[in-house]
Amino acid sequence: MATAEQSPEALALLGRGGPFEIIEAEIRGVRLPVFRNAPVHLRELYQSALEYADETFYVYEGERFSFANAWREAELVASALQALGVAAGDRVGISMRNYPEWLWSFMGITSVGAVAVAMNAWWSGDEMIYGIDDSGLNTLFVDRERLEHLAPYLDEKDLDVIAVRTEHTSGHGVRSWDDFIAGASGVAPPAPDIQPDDNAMILYTSGSTSHPKGVLSSHRAIIHSLLGWEAAAALARANSGRPPRPRDMQPSMILTVPLFHVTGLNGQLLPSFRNGRKVVGMYKWEAEKALAIIEREKVTHFSGVPTMAYELVNSPNYHQYDLSSLRSIGGGGAAMTRKHSQRIDERSNNQVRASAAYGMTETNGLAASNAGANLRGRPNSCGKALPPLVEIRITDPDGNELPRASTGEIWIRGPMNFSGYWNRAEDSAETLVDGWVRTGDLGHMDDEDFVFITDREKDMIIRGGENIGCQEVEAAIYDHPAVAECAVFGVPDERLGETVAAVIMVKGGELLTAGDIQSHVGEHLARFKVPQHVWTRKEQLPRTASGKIYKRGLREESIAWLQEAS
Repeated sequence: MATAEQSPEALALLGRGGPFEIIEAEIRGVRLPVFRNAPVHLRELYQSALEYADETFYVYEGERFSFANAWREAELVASALQALGVAAGDRVGISMRNYPEWLWSFMGITSVGAVAVAMNAWWSGDEMIYGIDDSGLNTLFVDRERLEHLAPYLDEKDLDVIAVRTEHTSGHGVRSWDDFIAGASGVAPPAPDIQPDDNAMILYTSGSTSHPKGVLSSHRAIIHSLLGWEAAAALARANSGRPPRPRDMQPSMILTVPLFHVTGLNGQLLPSFRNGRKVVGMYKWEAEKALAIIEREKVTHFSGVPTMAYELVNSPNYHQYDLSSLRSIGGGGAAMTRKHSQRIDERSNNQVRASAAYGMTETNGLAASNAGANLRGRPNSCGKALPPLVEIRITDPDGNELPRASTGEIWIRGPMNFSGYWNRAEDSAETLVDGWVRTGDLGHMDDEDFVFITDREKDMIIRGGENIGCQEVEAAIYDHPAVAECAVFGVPDERLGETVAAVIMVKGGELLTAGDIQSHVGEHLARFKVPQHVWTRKEQLPRTASGKIYKRGLREESIAWLQEAS
């Protein structure tokens, strides 16, 4: 935690009696800065929002709920879960669109001390079963589409399945939302004894392994990710001499990404309990609908993956809407290109602040930010570590900090970091080192602490903000009987940042087309993981001196082919 550059006004925010007073706490054997006045657990966070009880909290396709409505629904879920026998530490899954019931489920689960498993709603049935088995959950909230994916497996599983917004509730262990809520006692459940470092949530993220990994986070980590953003904004205002922004209108934000994503949950939804912000959910992303929502709901902040921000400002109808309420347009989950940020400035006549953020599921979304004039001056930087919680350093392969301008692995430390990968002790030990998260991203830091990401050490693709593990896609491709060997990697894409590509050696005498591979992968993995570009060949794929497939060379060849084709 660096405070030397803070103004007296900023230091007052962090000092004794200040709203963001900093103390130290030991977390997994490491002393780290924490906020003295932070809520102890998520249940306390939700209850604190009753300060705004009658204000609108969530809007979804014409449905409107106040903060008081939200807490009442969460209490009913908590009571009904306890009636099912769910206890502290039990894992309870959620797999659905951003329906209001997603929110009530998450609030209820975490309010009784259970662990919310936010499953990727784009997963196939096979992937859902993997998540169920890996997390060990016995209770699962699903909507109609996810219930259809799960139906073929229900007879084999001993699950309590609560089906949301569907009349089709047949199947072993399935009941409707209404029947589930009817099991609530109607009396607020007793407040559980939840400690700050108790487990609260598992989010699944793809990486360099063949299956997604469950990122386990505590109540303290989640809450400090929210307060970390809040404190950083307050410090920036204090250091610039700007007074706190008056609450002359209710802040509001569109929920542009799924709640199973750290950007949607930690970046867009949960902070609203702190500042009474209205959240407007979308059935699915459409730029034109988003513009209409901004005008109708007087949205003040837009945040999504950079692709969405770019599509929003590139709409031919952008200036036909009253967007005067809009203060900022930001992007996270993937790199925001110079072109994206410049376009935001151009279309808004510099009246809307463009911003980019860097974080990971493993850091609960909090790490660095770049915005406004700093983003215009350094459009290729993801920004500085966010004070007062976050530290970032660049290291060599042995973990030694490197001098400025030297390229190495980016490490991040702070109380918002995850507790470990669920049931993966070796992976946890490799990624979590003395409180630091080894990101697998390569980059450097300049003399003014701005971080630049230049490459990725992990075998991973980031497509429109979604992580895709190359090994996972390769494993699915290898299951095809006509495949001898394959290599999966990311290639640049103007809209999505990266997209999935594969080069495949076909077994002798076999016939195999790109469409065959795409159909095969689509049967086992979510659609966003299906390779957009597939090349087949009869000869062995090129090798490095150590005998490994030379992916970097194949990627360079593929990019050249795509450039020639365009």
